[in-house]
Amino acid sequence: MPAQHTTGGKDPAKQLLEWIERHRRAVITAVAAAAVMSASVWFVIEYQRRKGAAAANALERAKGAAQSGNLPLAASDLTRLISSYGGTLAADEAVILRAQIRLLQDQSTLAVDELRQAIEGGLDEQFVAPAYAMLGTALETVGEMTQAGEAYENAANAAWYGFLSAQYLNDSGRAFRSAGNTARAVSAYERVLRDFEDSPGAMEARVRLAELKAASGAPAS
Repeated sequence: MPAQHTTGGKDPAKQLLEWIERHRRAVITAVAAAAVMSASVWFVIEYQRRKGAAAANALERAKGAAQSGNLPLAASDLTRLISSYGGTLAADEAVILRAQIRLLQDQSTLAVDELRQAIEGGLDEQFVAPAYAMLGTALETVGEMTQAGEAYENAANAAWYGFLSAQYLNDSGRAFRSAGNTARAVSAYERVLRDFEDSPGAMEARVRLAELKAASGAPAS
């Protein structure tokens, strides 16, 4: 009669319990560390959520002040928002709104300085193109046409949509033309026709390009 086979091994569950008992301190430490890490992640997420909500509320209050015509209060509230809630979408939107208010208050130089600081500090990608476009407008207002043209070019490069890129390139061409830099103006308009020929801005680019070539005696394409 064949011998009955036996494993002679221990029950896996019992082995696990024995291992945990031998390594109790290490297990407790690991579990505690995981709990602390989980709590830390939750705290950061919750903090960011509350910060974003507070920033959004502050932005709505500033918009309300602007809509009621109290531009100085709106500008002050927006500056406080940007300082207190930097890194939130509301703070980045506040940068654009504050620049618009500065221009309405004939504070273009201040708008230029604030926009440059915000761009250098980093904005969410959806606000980069509008910030450069506002910078171009402010620079045009203070007579810095070449820098305005370059700001509009940056706006065109950062824009999410082709029709906006075409619009910003037309703005760039206008600024370069005002600066007397015909070559860069022509380049801006030609880029519209080359890369965004189906956009609404293509017609304007074609007209401006023809004007520039006629003025220089070059044949229109």
